[in-house]
Amino acid sequence: MKPDAVFVFVLMPFDSAFDDIYKFGIKECCRELGSYCERVDEQIFEENILDRIYNQINKADIIIADMTGKNANVFYETGYAHALNKRVILLTQKTDDIPFDLRHHHHIVYGGKIIKLKEDLSKRLEWFLHNPTQKNLPNASEFDLFIRGVKLDEHSSNIIKESYSMYLGYGPEYE
Repeated sequence: MKPDAVFVFVLMPFDSAFDDIYKFGIKECCRELGSYCERVDEQIFEENILDRIYNQINKADIIIADMTGKNANVFYETGYAHALNKRVILLTQKTDDIPFDLRHHHHIVYGGKIIKLKEDLSKRLEWFLHNPTQKNLPNASEFDLFIRGVKLDEHSSNIIKESYSMYLGYGPEYE
């Protein structure tokens, strides 16, 4: 992996029925566009699997989530990615698998066809790669900060937000 490669983390059911979709559709598409792509089941790690998944979602530049089959874990992890304001590409084999709360998001509906998935994902991923967004703390600008019931003024709030940004590994350039 090149140090500047975009990291794409994939959320999908752990089921052998998805292996070809992942390897020949998603992973190959990412490789062709110069991105680094992984699922958690390809990684070696010491922490528990949930901590690893959350870590990788945090670390990823782009999330690809296959909603096919209405997998509760994938839905939950996708919600976590959305809460972090991650760039998420949603996939599904059929529109019936898209719950109401996610219907307003764009989905690539590939009908189980790897060729269609790869073509549509390539266009979407290429657009994401050529139109990067600035990383922000999730909704940090919308926080009102209080200490013992007293709202902090704007100056104090900014100092705390900057400290929190540094704690998370973000610098002032991300504000």
